[in-house]
Amino acid sequence: MDLVKQFRSYIDNGEFLFAPGVHDCVTAKIAEKVGHKAVYMGGFGTSAAIYGKPDVGLVTITEMISHARNIVNSVNLPVFADADTGHGNPLNVRRTVQEYERVGVAGIQMEDQTHPKKCGNMPQRHVISINEMVEKIKAAVDARKNQDLVIAIRSDAYIDSGINELIDRGHAYIEAGADVFWPLLYDCKGVHEIRKVTSSFNNFPLMATLTNYSATAYLTLDEFKEMGFRVVISPFAALSIAAPIIMSLMQEMKDTGSLKSFSDKLMPLDDLTDLLGLPEIKKLEHKYGIK
Repeated sequence: MDLVKQFRSYIDNGEFLFAPGVHDCVTAKIAEKVGHKAVYMGGFGTSAAIYGKPDVGLVTITEMISHARNIVNSVNLPVFADADTGHGNPLNVRRTVQEYERVGVAGIQMEDQTHPKKCGNMPQRHVISINEMVEKIKAAVDARKNQDLVIAIRSDAYIDSGINELIDRGHAYIEAGADVFWPLLYDCKGVHEIRKVTSSFNNFPLMATLTNYSATAYLTLDEFKEMGFRVVISPFAALSIAAPIIMSLMQEMKDTGSLKSFSDKLMPLDDLTDLLGLPEIKKLEHKYGIK
């Protein structure tokens, strides 16, 4: 089964799917090595990894596509990719979908924010009208050549308009052709509001995030599943834990000029090169007589 069809099967067969966020190819390969079934390439991690900037709409479609291509080529897993707002109007959305398809992603996620967008965890986010977003979803559905490509749609309407409009938008987006609906609930008042949302969609695939902040802080995968979610991601947990560890290492080298205090934390070089695929390269060198 190809990876796009495999990802589609997770959605259509009612499986619960967790896709950890990966901000670069090494992180994706680690996710694959420990046995995750898919990975998520988010806008926050991409903006940080390739641009060193926060996720405020500075990364272009070509940069997102390039990063997605590299991650797709680094692992044998379905890659679920952030397509932001579709990078413009319905015509732009068509190109966005087709470009992501060409590089082999298994699914994309778009949100109904105004353009340029901001990370869904940031304040001062605003949404376009329901009708405008519906047309963008229709354009995305029409544009995909492979019907197995999963199109997930996120709504940030809660922050502007509250829970009832969030639910209304979900139904409108599903009718327009969304395969997965992601009701963004970081700003909600608690689990009771989350349950109100999930009970409104009759087992339709809903998406959520594994986080350490907001009203959903430290909810577990089992708790999300019990509440009715079917797809969960962790957009930048890997980046969040890597940053302080790397900062400590950099500070230690600056202060002491030594790696010794990190001796029990550094991955042995052979393990690192194995993770990056050196054994496979050596086999190919032998096959083709390279010395």
